[in-house]
Amino acid sequence: KNIINGCLQDQCSFVALNTETNQIAGICLNTIRRKNQSQKEFKYEEKLQFCCQFFVDVHKNLNIFDELNANTLLHIEFISIDKSARGHGLASRLIEKSIEYAQELKILGAFAEATNLISLKCFKQQQFNILDELIYINYNSERLANLNNENNDRCYLVARKF
Repeated sequence: KNIINGCLQDQCSFVALNTETNQIAGICLNTIRRKNQSQKEFKYEEKLQFCCQFFVDVHKNLNIFDELNANTLLHIEFISIDKSARGHGLASRLIEKSIEYAQELKILGAFAEATNLISLKCFKQQQFNILDELIYINYNSERLANLNNENNDRCYLVARKF
C-alpha cells in the first residue's frame, strides 16, 4: 500500500486499458527519485520486507545518480501485464510512455530492477543498459532456490540517460 501510494503521489505512473473490455491490461508504477533523498522506513510483513531489502541490495555496488550524472531520476518500480495482453509489446510501450513523461518533466534518466529476462528485454528495447546484477541463488539460496532457471535466475539493475 505504501509503495503504491508513493507511486501515485508522484503522478507519473501509467495504466493501459483494453478498449474492448474496458479492463486494465497493464500497469507501470513509477516514482521520481532525487539524489540524497532519504528512503522512508516502513514495517512490512516479513516476505515483503525481504523483497524490499533485496532491491536495496541490488543497488549496493553503485550510486545510480552518480552513474547517470543526475540529481533526479525516474524509478520504474513495477510493471505488470495481464496474461491475456502479453506478447504484444505492451510493457515496452508503458516504459516508453514513462520515459516520454519524464523527459517532459526535464528528468535526465531512468532506472529499474529487471527481475527476469523478459522484463530485461523490454528495458533493452528502450535502450536501457545493465549496470549490475544480483544472482538470486547467491543472495539467499534457501528462500530463492526455485529462481534458478536461465530466464529467471537474477535481477538486473538497468538504467539509461535521456
